[in-house]
Amino acid sequence: MFTSPLAAWVLFAGISSPLVVAGGVHHDYQLLRDSYDYIIAGGGLTGLVVANRLTEDSNVTVLVVEYGDFDDSWDTAIPYYADQLQNKVLMFQQSSAEQKNLENRTFTLSLGMNVGGGSAVNEMYMTRGQTNDYDAWEELGNSGWGWAGLQKYFKKSTTLDAPSDEVKAKNKYKFSTASYGNGPVKATFPPWQWPDTYTLNDAWTKDLGFEIREDGGTDGGIIGVSWKPISADGKNLTRSSARTAYYDPAASRPNLDILVENYVARVNTKDSKVVGVDIIARINLERHITLPIRKEVILAAGAIHTPQILQLSGIGAADLLESLNITVAKDLPGVGANYQDHPTIKMEFSFTSPSSVNPSTLTSETDPLPSESALDAFLTNRTGPFTSAHGNTRAVLSLSNLTTSSASLIQSLYDGPGPETFLPQYYADHPDLIEGYKSQSFIVNRMIAGDAGLFEVSWAGDARINFAAAKPLSRGTVLIESTNPHPEEAAPRLDFGALAHPFDTAVGVLGVKLGRKFVGSPALKGLSPAEVSPGAAVVTDAQVEEALRGSLFQPHGNNPCCTAAMMPQGYGGVVDEELRVYGIQGLRIVDASVLPLIPVAGLQATLYAVAERAADIIKGGVAVTEG
Repeated sequence: MFTSPLAAWVLFAGISSPLVVAGGVHHDYQLLRDSYDYIIAGGGLTGLVVANRLTEDSNVTVLVVEYGDFDDSWDTAIPYYADQLQNKVLMFQQSSAEQKNLENRTFTLSLGMNVGGGSAVNEMYMTRGQTNDYDAWEELGNSGWGWAGLQKYFKKSTTLDAPSDEVKAKNKYKFSTASYGNGPVKATFPPWQWPDTYTLNDAWTKDLGFEIREDGGTDGGIIGVSWKPISADGKNLTRSSARTAYYDPAASRPNLDILVENYVARVNTKDSKVVGVDIIARINLERHITLPIRKEVILAAGAIHTPQILQLSGIGAADLLESLNITVAKDLPGVGANYQDHPTIKMEFSFTSPSSVNPSTLTSETDPLPSESALDAFLTNRTGPFTSAHGNTRAVLSLSNLTTSSASLIQSLYDGPGPETFLPQYYADHPDLIEGYKSQSFIVNRMIAGDAGLFEVSWAGDARINFAAAKPLSRGTVLIESTNPHPEEAAPRLDFGALAHPFDTAVGVLGVKLGRKFVGSPALKGLSPAEVSPGAAVVTDAQVEEALRGSLFQPHGNNPCCTAAMMPQGYGGVVDEELRVYGIQGLRIVDASVLPLIPVAGLQATLYAVAERAADIIKGGVAVTEG
């Protein structure tokens, strides 16, 4: 298990972990049942939500198969460490193919690899997208998946542990309690903010003309500045994850089993019907078992590994499968297509005159807030910087917020090159995918023209400022290259397809200009900001574009999605609106793969809502049109 300096200190001090592993946990196949009603591939965020809800019926048996294991360390529980986890035990590192539009650079995607998945290791933000993000899903043929239909599930999944009136007033927090319900996941606003956070906020509100949203950006309107809630218990201020919120309360149920350090390698079908799964041990590859199912297999392995499982099971593009001598169970070219994420622009700044208390003081021997006293403040009375996950403020901007020339850029969306010129070759080989992309583009272009959120900036109390393009028009792919199912030994080929669409490049250039305008605002003058990268020598748009391709542009924000999209099959869809895989009886997908379009927000809150709705659909509690 990963042991950070924090964990070592805690162990030395004799402080126990806040998490407990309960019963029903197995490593040994002999302890499993002969068969299950449902087998869930993946014990991450969505898999645990669905497992909890299905086993509310004591007559239903569920097995969750998770590649990772339980983590009971403070490293994942304390918010301050949320953006510092680079744990090879808890996080899977997925390498990409060389990106031809980024000077053949390669990149690494960090994925949750533990019970709880990404919810146990992410940066804890519980932001939601805008109304039309979800309405676009419905417009693509998915009845009930719009903003109105998902509101119930945003509330069903989450409770707001509102901060005290004193904390709210001190930090000038704004949020709407009406946006939350009484769900298992806890969200809150931390009692600590770095002093320079307010200076950075002033740059937006006093210099750039934005208001801090009264609703916290949770009512479907997100343009402007918002305080971001974090997934933490408002009393203990420790991480609230799918593990703590959904698994732990259900762990003692006799009808719920979890098999850790194993993975579903293939789904077995007969006459287009699922009959069971092949499971292989993560480390001892000679240990494996085939288990039958009585009802359904549910894939919740994420946007990288769900396509891998499908393709290895003979569900994917027939030409790809046949090239690897895999028997085709269903020709679905959309499996592994439509990859989306939030590309980020890695500008670097420094503040030469920051406040005396800032994040660097936690690592300094001479500054007034060393890490030991900060840790003590957290453990003793839940105060100080360890209560905060590197800040929780963001600004969301539309195209017209980024440029006065938005009309010409919008027109370029309609007058520009056809999708065949910038989409991956895989799309050209499967024309249905191009038709689906055209359908998406019709909706997204309209959203951009209508001043929907397009770009997100987030910051805390130092010069680490994140710039993210939230509506990329380029598309990537996730495709297997061998029949070896091991996620690490034979990971599928991930190609982001980054900066293929000219509009994405234009937005990247505008993002650099925005960063310079933000950091150069009068409110920040007292911090003495300086640009480190790309640097003052990069001036013209052509130079900025060159810098983007050479170093600044990162094609992901660790929010992979959309690789088994919920769209009509004729548009390259993989699942219908009931999340059933087309042409295969007894197989559903409930993870980020099914999103047809990425929302303008981190995915955590959205995936809790998706999984809650998925569970209701599987249990028969949602009336939807037959797919």
